Amino acid sequence: MLYVKLDDGKEIANVDITDGLTFLGLTESPSIANNYADTTMMDGELFNYARYASTTVKVKFLLKFNSRADFKLAKHDVYRAFAQKGIYRLRTAVEPELVRYCRVGEFEIESDPSDPNWVQFEVPFENPRGMLFSRLNSDQMTDKQFGMNLPEKGYSYHFANQSDFIVYNPSDIPIDPYYQSHVLKLTMRHNGGGFTLTNQTNGTSFKYSSNLSSGDTLLLDGVHVFRNSNLDSANSSLSDVSIKPLSLATGENHFHVDGAGDLDVTFSFPFIYLS
Repeated sequence: MLYVKLDDGKEIANVDITDGLTFLGLTESPSIANNYADTTMMDGELFNYARYASTTVKVKFLLKFNSRADFKLAKHDVYRAFAQKGIYRLRTAVEPELVRYCRVGEFEIESDPSDPNWVQFEVPFENPRGMLFSRLNSDQMTDKQFGMNLPEKGYSYHFANQSDFIVYNPSDIPIDPYYQSHVLKLTMRHNGGGFTLTNQTNGTSFKYSSNLSSGDTLLLDGVHVFRNSNLDSANSSLSDVSIKPLSLATGENHFHVDGAGDLDVTFSFPFIYLS
């Protein structure tokens, strides 16, 4: 079963699109793009950087019909569902907690009148990030799914009155909001002066220098800081280029808090997978 959600619309299954439409499966493989520099007078090229490139998700269907008129109507239903300009969220019954965010490419549904009353076709979806994401963020997740790198040991993403704690990132790659624009949100509450939150695993940190009262809410949203919904990045380490912006390594991340023994913090981010 394939579940499809267009933009902010209602999620539907492939069986809701038209009668006789069966989902046969999808294929996608990670794509790594290596960049090299051409140096004058030197043989070959020098490696510059590597990045994950966009991928194509190939979704295969079987369409059964009773007549040519039935085929024409079903074909129209399929195009109406899949030939839209928005962003499609795709997930399958095999991996219900993993989603892809894609845009549809060009495809055809062709059947000769002499053919049997069924046709197979393929819909290509362009995945610009080349990744899969958990359907829910870390602080919302209740179900574990096979293949999500989640150990039997349960990990929390909400911490209160703790100077040291562990944040687990089951993703295939680090979570890096500064260099890779990944989603990482920290909702914090504290009554007192400035504090520092340090990820001792990878040496990144977040520092806030202003005073907070018990009624204040501080949000670190990627590369921006908001205090009670008002932009306040100037009072944080994001304005200091000498401090590495907070990120999460894969696996366990050991955090330490200085200057805020009463800190209440929630980590919210989607898990990211390569395939």
